Formats: sequence, C-alpha cells, structure tokens
Amino acid sequence: MQKELSLIGLGKNEASVYEALTQHGPCRAGVLIVKLNIHRNLIYQSLEKLVLKGLATKFISSGVWNFQITDPASLLSSFKQKETILKEIVKQIQTHQHKAFQQIVVYEGIESYRNYWTSSLERIPEGTIDYCVGAPANKIWINMLGKSYSNYLDLRLKKKIKWKTIHFKITESEIKMLQNYPELTEYRLWPRDTECKGNFNIIHDTLILHSITDPPRIIEIRDNSLVTIFQNYFDMMWEKSEPIKLNKA
Repeated sequence: MQKELSLIGLGKNEASVYEALTQHGPCRAGVLIVKLNIHRNLIYQSLEKLVLKGLATKFISSGVWNFQITDPASLLSSFKQKETILKEIVKQIQTHQHKAFQQIVVYEGIESYRNYWTSSLERIPEGTIDYCVGAPANKIWINMLGKSYSNYLDLRLKKKIKWKTIHFKITESEIKMLQNYPELTEYRLWPRDTECKGNFNIIHDTLILHSITDPPRIIEIRDNSLVTIFQNYFDMMWEKSEPIKLNKA
C-alpha cells in the first residue's frame, strides 16, 4: 500500500503512518510509535500532515489525542483534485505556448512501440485521417502490437480514425481490413518490389517516422513545417498511385 500511496503524493513517513492507522486506528500516537521504526517527532508531524490533507482526523478520548483515517473515498477525492489542478496547469501552459512549438521524441523497444500507437490516438480529434506511405503488411504490424492491438482498434473505431495508406504491395491482410472497415480504410498501390521495413505517417499535427527493424523505433516530430512538407509528398504520391477497390460479388 505504501508504494501506491506515494504515487498520489504522500511522503514515505506519511504513507507508513497512514497504513498503520488503517490497521490499528483509532489509536493514540504512542501505538504508532511502538509499531513503526520512525522517530516519534516524525510520526507526530506525519499525523498532522494527514489531518491537514483530510486523510485523517483526531479526537480527544480520556484526555489524550487519538487518530483515525477518514472515509477512504477521500483518497479518491484528493487524487481527483490533483488531477483537476494539473489539467488547469496544462491548459494555462498551452495558452501561453509559442505557436512555433516543436517537439521530437524517440520511442524504442517493443513495449514503447506498442504503447505509442494507442496513446497517439488518445490525444487526436475524432475523425482524424492517418496518412501513411509505405506501411508494412497489416498482418506484420498487428502481430507486433500483440494484445495491445485490440485496444488500438477499439479506440480507432470509437474516434472514427480513417486510414489513407499508400502500400507498395497489397496482401490478403490489407484486403481483409478493407472488407471489415470500408468506411475507415482507403488504400492505394505504388508498386515496389521491395520488403517494407518502415513508413512515415502524418496524423493531425504530427509526423511519425516508423521502423519495424529490431529494436522497433518510432520518431515522433511535432513541427508544422515538416508536417506540411510530408503532407505534400503524400498528396503527390496518392495522386499517382493506383486505387484499390474490392470486387463486388
């Protein structure tokens, strides 16, 4: 419990005292002094901090102060309050943020790779188009995502994220994607007799450079100028590519 309590902002001693209160409270500070390997002054300080944070309360019994935790739901309230404050801070930062904001982040390794694709969808607006050039076969990419693919797909469908992809080859896995999600999938073919080991995507305000070599790597670039340049490349290639349509039975 102490590790989890520290994650929501309690100090080491506060977390120890709070956990002890859940086991021994209501009780006097002396009980905690005996049970915990913490100096008595630090225990009193931690108790007062917990009271100030609304996570504990104190009352007099037989002329001595006793302590007990408040409703455990107060932990959730405290966390939500911090979340609200953080959201307001982020909002204020974004308000004053320079319009030419640039950011480059590298994600390397299979776990970072898998986590990235779902998290990238969480921040973009509903109805965004994912423009992609040179994607590896869907089957390869889905296998790399493993169990996280179902979360990605659920979020993609919920937010109506459309794929517009220029493939160098069309495999059975691409045909299956077209059949299953025709309104959210549009493919064109730029024939190339080469094995695709990566691609670039333009999604919302972001350029993604993507490699599936070992270890897999993603370079995320948020730069309006580069996004515009690569969008132009995509548009030119899209115009010259062959539309892929399913044969109607």
